[in-house]
Amino acid sequence: MDDKFNTMKQIIVNEFGSPEKLIIHEVAVPSVGDGQIRIKVEAAGVNFSDAMQRRNQYVFPVTLPYLPGWEVAGKVTELGKGVENIALGDRVVAMLPGGGGYAEYAVTPSYLAAVLPPTISSQESLALQVQGLTAFLMLKNGAKLEAGQTVLVQAAAGGVGTLLVQIAKLMGAGKIIATAGSAEKLAVAKSLGADELINYTESDWVQKVKEATGGKGVDLVLDGVGGEIFKSNLSILAPFGKLISYGNPSGGSTLVDAFAALVNYNHIVQGFGLATYFDKPDLMQEAYQFLFSNAATGKLKIHIGQSFPLKDAAEAHRQMESRKTTGKTVLIP
Repeated sequence: MDDKFNTMKQIIVNEFGSPEKLIIHEVAVPSVGDGQIRIKVEAAGVNFSDAMQRRNQYVFPVTLPYLPGWEVAGKVTELGKGVENIALGDRVVAMLPGGGGYAEYAVTPSYLAAVLPPTISSQESLALQVQGLTAFLMLKNGAKLEAGQTVLVQAAAGGVGTLLVQIAKLMGAGKIIATAGSAEKLAVAKSLGADELINYTESDWVQKVKEATGGKGVDLVLDGVGGEIFKSNLSILAPFGKLISYGNPSGGSTLVDAFAALVNYNHIVQGFGLATYFDKPDLMQEAYQFLFSNAATGKLKIHIGQSFPLKDAAEAHRQMESRKTTGKTVLIP
């Protein structure tokens, strides 16, 4: 049945603020344009950027009202004119540059979707999408990770962190140091292959990193925490080391003394943002293939931490912001 005349449930944000601003509405099912596909959403990804956007603190400002949700997985129910890479009925995982993933249906350009292998569920695919694409592209294209390098992954039990640990290992990292804020989260990182475990809420965590590297420091730090952690990361880099910042949920200052921190030790400080890669479909598809193939063979473990019904999107945000979540958080329409 053609579903374009039906209605659907969708979360709409009419004002910025607390998780309670995520209000569910009954709206028309969206129609497709040229080059687009419509997806019956089986699972929608929840990311920290969603919470920052809801609070009007995200790097890319939005205009009210807006539709939250950057990623979905499900079955294709309609094709726009000119779509060739995807067929009606395909199961796909897709990015939504215009938002709208917290819904029963979503529309997106076909080049931002990938057909799922039968061995990967919709929920699992979301753990491989925003977080997986971020981890793979950050390590391969951003950091240009070299075999044998020492890598420190901040917040290693999070959605991106759990994949950074594994993908760095697959790419030949010499030693992986994982940090997290509790023993339980460190146990998750250990189960995924981390070599050293350090609690970054303890006052001596910097010294423990230095001890773990024999005083040399680390070659690469991957920081999705920001604030004071970001500043401390510079003190644990080895000469010629690189620090990549891909998030600042702590909201603290990330100002750097360029001369003292960078020139004296030839450090590199670099940013990473996934949205820039939306205009590079070849790199996106390469990343998808790496992620799908390694997940299918069991080399890449997928960690779905928690799922919530669509109507409980506010609770999903509350738990995520209070750091009670691990791995990937998803909404089920």
